[in-house]
Amino acid sequence: MSAPAPAGEGRRSAAPGRLAASGLTWLVRRGWLIVLLASAWWLVAQMGWVAAYRLPSPGSVLQELRLAFTDDRIDLWGAIVSTFVRLLEGWALGVVAAVVIGVATAAVPFLEDGVRPLAAGLQAVPTIAFLPLAILWFGFGPAAVLAITAFGTFKPMLLATYGAVHQVSPTLRMAGRAMGAHGLFFHRTLVFPATIPALVTGLRLSWAFAWRSLMAAELIVGGTPGLGQVLEEGRELNNIQLVIAVIVVISLIGVVLEQVVFARVEGAVRRRWGLASPQ
Repeated sequence: MSAPAPAGEGRRSAAPGRLAASGLTWLVRRGWLIVLLASAWWLVAQMGWVAAYRLPSPGSVLQELRLAFTDDRIDLWGAIVSTFVRLLEGWALGVVAAVVIGVATAAVPFLEDGVRPLAAGLQAVPTIAFLPLAILWFGFGPAAVLAITAFGTFKPMLLATYGAVHQVSPTLRMAGRAMGAHGLFFHRTLVFPATIPALVTGLRLSWAFAWRSLMAAELIVGGTPGLGQVLEEGRELNNIQLVIAVIVVISLIGVVLEQVVFARVEGAVRRRWGLASPQ
C-alpha cells in the first residue's frame, strides 16, 4: 500500500494549473475586444467590402511583419532597438529634470511663484509644436528627437512631482518637524518617501507622453533610424501592409510596458504604502 503524497506536493502540483487558469481568464477579460475587432477586420477583407490597398487582410499584414523582421533592408529589429534606446534616454532626462525642478519648486516659495505660471504656459502648448525649434537648435537628427522626447516627458512629470510634494499630509510634516527634522534631512527622510506612490504614477503617465512625442518626432525628423522612419518608408512606398504592421508593433510594445512593467510596479508600490488591498 503506497503512502499518501504530502499535502504540500499536492498544492505545488496544482499551482501551475491555477496559474494557467488565471492567465486564460486574464486573456479572456482583456483580449475579447481585440479578438472581435480582428475577426471583423478579417471578415471585411475576406468579403472584399474595402479595397485591399486601403485595408489589407490580417494574413498579408502578418506576412509583411515577418518579412520586416527578416529583411536586412528594413531591419525592424534594429528600428525597435533604436527607438527604445532613444525612448529610455529622453524619458530619463525628462524625469530627472522634472523631479529636481518639481521638488525645488514645491519646497521654495520664491521658485514656486516664478515657475507655476511658466509651467502652466508650457502645458498649454502641444509638445510637437516645439519640434521646429528643436530642429533649428539641434538640426535634423537624433538630437532633435531626443530633445522632444525629454520635453514630452518633462511636462507631465513636473506636474506629478509638484502635486506629490504638496499632497504630503500636513500632520506628517508637523510630526517630522516636532521630532527635529529640518532642511534637506526633512525632505530626504520624510517628504520624499511620502511622495513615492504619486511619483510612480507620474512615471507611468510621463512614459506614455514620451512614447507619443518620440513617435511624432521620428516621423517628422529625417535621418533618424527607428520605428517612425519605418512608418514613413511604408508611406512613401505605398506599402500599407508595412504601415499597419509597424503600428501593431508599436501597440504591442506599449501594452507590454504598460501592463507588464508599469502597472505591476505601481500596484506593488501602492500595496507597500497601504493604498491598495494586498492580493
